[in-house]
Amino acid sequence: MSNSSTKQQLNPRANVFILVNLGCEMLYVIDQRLKAQQIAKDKSVQVIHDVTAVLLDPKFIDSLLNGSKHNNAQLLTAEHCKFMLNDFATCSVMRIDEQSMGKLWSLMTMLYKWQLFVSRHQHHLLEITFRHLDAINKLYPDAKRHMLIDFTKNTLLDFWNASGEEAQLSIYSTNKAWLECFNTKISLLIRLGFQGMDGSFFKDVDQEYFGDYVQTIGDNMYVKSEEPHQQAGREPNRIDQLAAQLNINPLPEGEDLQPINARQFQEQFEQTFGNVLLDEGHSATGCEFVQLQPAGSSTEAHSRAGDSILNQNLIDLYSKMA
Repeated sequence: MSNSSTKQQLNPRANVFILVNLGCEMLYVIDQRLKAQQIAKDKSVQVIHDVTAVLLDPKFIDSLLNGSKHNNAQLLTAEHCKFMLNDFATCSVMRIDEQSMGKLWSLMTMLYKWQLFVSRHQHHLLEITFRHLDAINKLYPDAKRHMLIDFTKNTLLDFWNASGEEAQLSIYSTNKAWLECFNTKISLLIRLGFQGMDGSFFKDVDQEYFGDYVQTIGDNMYVKSEEPHQQAGREPNRIDQLAAQLNINPLPEGEDLQPINARQFQEQFEQTFGNVLLDEGHSATGCEFVQLQPAGSSTEAHSRAGDSILNQNLIDLYSKMA
């Protein structure tokens, strides 16, 4: 492929879709961790609302859209996106340490990569984006956030329609190409049977529940995977898959069942899954996965008072990107 065709494929107009979709995936994880860590509801509401307000601020969205139309516009790098989303994630009363942010980043990128992997048409990108926005609208909804999300959807729809078919395909292709460098194993995807232990995604999946996930790509997968009827239908496949991943062979026909050596099984499990990002609250060693740290009592009042100033500073900073 020539350099000119590569530049044409990597369309800077993809910037807004990359950031918005990754940001929504980030909000899914933050919401899941707030609940798992039993953070007080008032703080949880504040965190979700603050991050949403900065991510979808109209000035920020407009700067991304307008900046991407310039002749010298450039596609955002992964480092730049990670830096901005880290700022967004920590713009409220919660803090995320560096290690947790790295794991959070892997979850964001790999879930979004899988969503585009199972998509089949450029217009699926817009559908995924809208499902992301609708899903975060359900996280402690209020009238102000509802209006903000509706405004974002209308703005993105106008931008998409004005781009034309060729540019839409280029934006879609750029999103997929941008994610190609990420290849982290995610236990949620592995347990669902969508990802292999080499980090690749499966093209052909036999499980009946796969279709339900594909038809709603962009929805909150953490909530979806906990639905009781899907959990019941998925359990045998999960056990079979774990056994296959651990290379546990079925017993020969007629051979009596033998008791399981729990310690040996645990060691084998940890050895196989030790470098897999676990979406549950704890890894095999009992360490917290994504640790959200509430501001200390001595600084909490100051943090609350300065939230609007901090958020506005972030908005002003990133609105000057164009």
